[in-house]
Amino acid sequence: MAKNIITKNKEDYLKVIYELGGNSLPVNNKDIALALEVSAPSVSEMIKKLLDQGYIEYTPYKGIILTELGIKEASKVVRKHRLWEVFLVEHLGYSWDIVHEEAENLEHVTSPKLEQRLNEFLNYPKACPHGNIIPRDEMLIEKDSYKSLSSILEGDEVTIRRVIDKKTLLKYLIDLDLSLGDHIKVIKHAPYNGPITLNKKGKEIFIAKEATNYIFVE
Repeated sequence: MAKNIITKNKEDYLKVIYELGGNSLPVNNKDIALALEVSAPSVSEMIKKLLDQGYIEYTPYKGIILTELGIKEASKVVRKHRLWEVFLVEHLGYSWDIVHEEAENLEHVTSPKLEQRLNEFLNYPKACPHGNIIPRDEMLIEKDSYKSLSSILEGDEVTIRRVIDKKTLLKYLIDLDLSLGDHIKVIKHAPYNGPITLNKKGKEIFIAKEATNYIFVE
């Protein structure tokens, strides 16, 4: 049916909902808008289209979750995107904060045959440079036990395992000297959505509460 044609814009939304955990937990419009750096009305308009076409379900006061159809389509584009990120970082020397835009362009023009060849060339990598799982053809749902850094209590120690592939976030983490594999301790949650104080090897780091929603730890 014509109305279910997958456009680049729809792919971007499905991918972000997927990356935010929308395959198993509700995602809200605000987080989608922040991740895509678009306006709230733009998100509302696209969410209505995806809902009408059966890619998502929406529960008032809870949020958006992908349907089986949505997960299937999101997995396709996520797989291509993350394979290209691995290629660009490992073989062309891209850093993890600038690789997203190139992979974003390549994912939309990658045929199934090219995707298969790329996967074989890279020896079937399990994760992208940002720690996100690369779903296989038969693995449509990405599950892990990681929690968002924002949910970690004061005094708890965790390790950074993955981050949302967002350029501004990645540059921010570079400036803070935070990366995958870092072991950190949560020292303090400031009131009124203020910054969270972390400790990394004896060094205090102040990170914006908003950013911690997109950093996943164990």
